[in-house]
Amino acid sequence: MAFDWNDFLTLASVLAPHLDEASKRTAISRAYYCVFNLAYARAESNVGRRPQGVPSHSWCWDQYKRTPDVTCAQLGNTGDRLKRMRRLADYNSLPIPRLDDRVERVVQDARRFLGDLANLDARYPQP
Repeated sequence: MAFDWNDFLTLASVLAPHLDEASKRTAISRAYYCVFNLAYARAESNVGRRPQGVPSHSWCWDQYKRTPDVTCAQLGNTGDRLKRMRRLADYNSLPIPRLDDRVERVVQDARRFLGDLANLDARYPQP
């Protein structure tokens, strides 16, 4: 049975209200990887395999942003924004300003992203 990437968002929702910084940072990361993996699979299914040597995250979000459909392009922009937040949470050892607000927003944005992705015309993103 294939892993259900939605479980990452469930875990993010559980971790987000914890008081420790590690849980909050992990919530941000898991929420991002939920949307990334689902979006990536759809992009690969519609557009084709990612060219070798092209970074997977950039390639994924570019497929959505390049599509003329407004909602699809917004998904690409949201994905890029969530990726930046995930990188901050995963790699920056300095305190993250307004971490409580940021983790709440990332989880909300991930939920909204999944709803928009589910309602997106099946032909998007397209090559």
